[in-house]
Amino acid sequence: MMGDLFNLERALTPGERRQLRGGTQAKGYAAMPGTGPKGETCGSCDHLVRKRLAKVYRKCALMKRHWTGGKGTDVLATAPACRNWTAIAESTPTAAGLADGGGR
Repeated sequence: MMGDLFNLERALTPGERRQLRGGTQAKGYAAMPGTGPKGETCGSCDHLVRKRLAKVYRKCALMKRHWTGGKGTDVLATAPACRNWTAIAESTPTAAGLADGGGR
């Protein structure tokens, strides 16, 4: 008996189909990961946005115009920094609270 394209004698299960198909890769980076400062990651960048819906989706703020509802515009917080990496701006909660009337 002759097999099909993948030389299978039976139909694939849905789980096996997903494995063959792969998945959408996170590629919402503003520049090529790894082109930024050594030892820094997207997670330590000021441009990282955590979009909170049913789950938390990590996006690059520099790419906001291109965001979709899909995984393709996500970024990995563990990815090496790109050339647009910026250190997270330190803000003191007490100074910010005093400037706007104590947060009330």
